Amino acid sequence: VILDRAGQKGTGRWTVIESQMLGAPVPVIEAAVGARNMSAMRDLRLQGASLYQPRTGRLDDGLTVQDLEQALIAGKILCYAQGFDLLYRASTDFGWSLPMPGIAEIWREGCIIRSAMLNDMAASLRDSPGTNLALADHFRALMDRNIEGLRKTALAAQAARLPVPALAAALAYFDTLTCERTTANMLQAQRDYFGAHGFERIDGEGEHHGPWHGHDLDRNSSQG
Repeated sequence: VILDRAGQKGTGRWTVIESQMLGAPVPVIEAAVGARNMSAMRDLRLQGASLYQPRTGRLDDGLTVQDLEQALIAGKILCYAQGFDLLYRASTDFGWSLPMPGIAEIWREGCIIRSAMLNDMAASLRDSPGTNLALADHFRALMDRNIEGLRKTALAAQAARLPVPALAAALAYFDTLTCERTTANMLQAQRDYFGAHGFERIDGEGEHHGPWHGHDLDRNSSQG
C-alpha cells in the first residue's frame, strides 16, 4: 500500500558532493541517493515498464536467508568503510584531526546509522588509524565469511531484473578494492588519445604519450 517513491532531506546528496570534491569515493551512498532520485521519477518508470517485457525471474531462485544476511553484513561493512574513509580524507585535507574511534562510539546511540558493528569499528579505528575498515583484521575476517553471499545476492537480483543498486555498488567497490591491477590503464590511454592528457608507465617514471600523438611510446614526453 506504500507508494514506491522515496523522499530525502539532502544529507546523502551533500555526502556524495563532498566525496567527489575530496576524491574519496562512496559508491554505495551514491547508489542509494541515485535510487531515491530514480524512485521519484515514477512516470518515467511506468513508461519504461510499459515498453519493455515484464520480468520473468524470481529473486528467491537459489537464494537462501543466509545469503541475504551475508549480503547485508558485507554491504554494511563496505558502506561504513567508505564513510569513514571520507571522514579521514576530510580530516587530513583540512587538518581537523577528527577522532575516528570517538565518532564511531557517538554513532552507536541516537543516530540513524547506529549499528552493533560500531563497537568493533571503534576498536579497529583505534588500533589501525587510517586503515580502510574492510582491510582491518576484524572486518577482513567478516568479509571473508560474507562476501560470497553479497556476490550471490547481487547476481541473482540482476538476473531477475531487480535493481539492487547499493548492493551492486558495494560488490563493485570490494572487487576494485581487492584488484591488484584494474582497467584504468585503458581509461588513461583513452584520455591521452582524445585530450593528450598523458599517462604513467608501469616500468618507469615520468609522463608519456601514445603513438597517436606522434610520440614514441618508449620515450618520455613533457607535452600535454
